[in-house]
Amino acid sequence: MVETTELKQKTDWLVPTAVVLGGAGIAAGLYFYMKKPPGVDPGGSFDVTFNFDYLGEGGIFVLQVHLGKLYVGSIFDHVEGLGWSKQVTLAGPDSYEFKLNCILPMATDPKTYDGEAGIRAVGPWDPPYDYIAGPVYKNGAVEVRK
Repeated sequence: MVETTELKQKTDWLVPTAVVLGGAGIAAGLYFYMKKPPGVDPGGSFDVTFNFDYLGEGGIFVLQVHLGKLYVGSIFDHVEGLGWSKQVTLAGPDSYEFKLNCILPMATDPKTYDGEAGIRAVGPWDPPYDYIAGPVYKNGAVEVRK
């Protein structure tokens, strides 16, 4: 009986593997190089969404957002020019959702701002406000890019 031995040629995977991994590395590097950092450009905008349950009487109220610095004890220091408001009408007890689009002024300093948001009764802008929801504070609410 005669045995035949077939010779199998080994496949060299080194070159194709190096090409694929090198291409993936270059693609990942380009992605991270060209990706914008998180945040909003001066002159850009961001949205604030208000979700709340209201059990009181209907009427006209003000959605209010301010950027600034939050200190210990919920002391909030507003930055002049970084406040937005929108008047809304609530029909009565219900669940509500409102969106407020806030456009940053072109001269906004690039840094991280804390945020304050609330819904208040219509009246003077001087504290203390008559809030029906809030105020709610958020550390690092908006990052303004250079």
